[in-house]
Amino acid sequence: MIKNISFFLFVLLAFSGYSQNHRSCGTTAAMEHLYNQDPTLKMQMIQNEKNLQSWIKDHPAKNTKEIIVIPVVVHILYRFNSQNISDAQIQSQIDVLNKDYRRLNDDTVNTPAFFRSSAADVQVEFCFAHQDPNGNWTNGVTRTHTTKSSFDISLNDAKFTSKGGKDAWDRNKYLNIWVVPSIVDGPENGILGYAQFPGGPASTDGVVIAYRYFGTMGTVSYPYTKGRTSTHEIGHYLSLYHIWGDDGQSCSGSDKVSDTPNQADENYGCPNYPSPSCNNISDMFMNYMDYTDDACMNMFTNGQKQRMISVLNTSRASLKTSGMCNVVSIEKQSLDQRMRIYPNPSNGEFVIDFNDVKLDGNINLSVFNTMGQLVYQKSYQNISNRERIKLPNSPSGIYMLHINSEKFSIIKKIEVHR
Repeated sequence: MIKNISFFLFVLLAFSGYSQNHRSCGTTAAMEHLYNQDPTLKMQMIQNEKNLQSWIKDHPAKNTKEIIVIPVVVHILYRFNSQNISDAQIQSQIDVLNKDYRRLNDDTVNTPAFFRSSAADVQVEFCFAHQDPNGNWTNGVTRTHTTKSSFDISLNDAKFTSKGGKDAWDRNKYLNIWVVPSIVDGPENGILGYAQFPGGPASTDGVVIAYRYFGTMGTVSYPYTKGRTSTHEIGHYLSLYHIWGDDGQSCSGSDKVSDTPNQADENYGCPNYPSPSCNNISDMFMNYMDYTDDACMNMFTNGQKQRMISVLNTSRASLKTSGMCNVVSIEKQSLDQRMRIYPNPSNGEFVIDFNDVKLDGNINLSVFNTMGQLVYQKSYQNISNRERIKLPNSPSGIYMLHINSEKFSIIKKIEVHR
């Protein structure tokens, strides 16, 4: 009897661990919740699809040099400090997106020869927003302490300050990404992320990712350590469906893309090629819109590219011209103007002269380039004199210097001429 109980517990634990290692996307559930809340939304989605297909028909696929750049704001929601992920981890996710959507990822070599002609450079890039909704300079990241340990898809509570989250920035100008402690859908937990398709409410538009699956370092959890959860969810945000069509293994569903093979269901883990279903030669399990592990994903198709480019010329066209990637210089005058930076321009080495203005407490000094990348950071305990700063290997260009604490914030523009 004891042996039987032990065996039962072993199987239960093994199954539990196994299920936790399966990718779980909440986008389909999120859209169903929105449909239930607003019965007219389905008609809007149908119209968006008609507009998308019409644009594709009028713009046959052809080679073009246009690169569409999407401004991103990342809202970090954290209950514990360990969930307040670093700037470096956030940057690692933007780096992954820029590689995956340009087919510059190192693992393109893993695309089977049979599918390589279908693999696409989507010609979409992502940058940190450099202007907030009030026109002030931002590094494209907000940080909000919350009392919540999880956020519910059915409530969309991550997207409202009043519900313990953070209000969305204007969806016509920014791609909002919320990074949260965990995601649930009622009693279901372990959800990696979810997105809103074009056409949903403005107040909830964007992508939500659990902090253990965002980026490639820091808090990320195996097997989702290569940033592909965001690649997948932003695919939904740009109107891509799951590659198997969410049809429950019937081989009758469609992702509305002609160059992705019809397949029976989602794939998990890392299948061996070929892995056929629905009379195909093989499922395209290495596609970002399947459910395989991060290390097994490596491609979008030309057909998926067409859908995404179409969306960025129809329902999400405003992102192309929002200008939120442009750097602005906001010189805050909240402290004594005696503080000087010299020389400016410099060769990357300069002095911050506080002219004996004493700044108490923990002081953080950060320098960002025009892509929002952190190039220098240092912390101080009180400042009252001069600080000499040397930016390591920084090319010529404009940089933004942040000096802040709990009591003040100073932002200065500096120039480097090599």
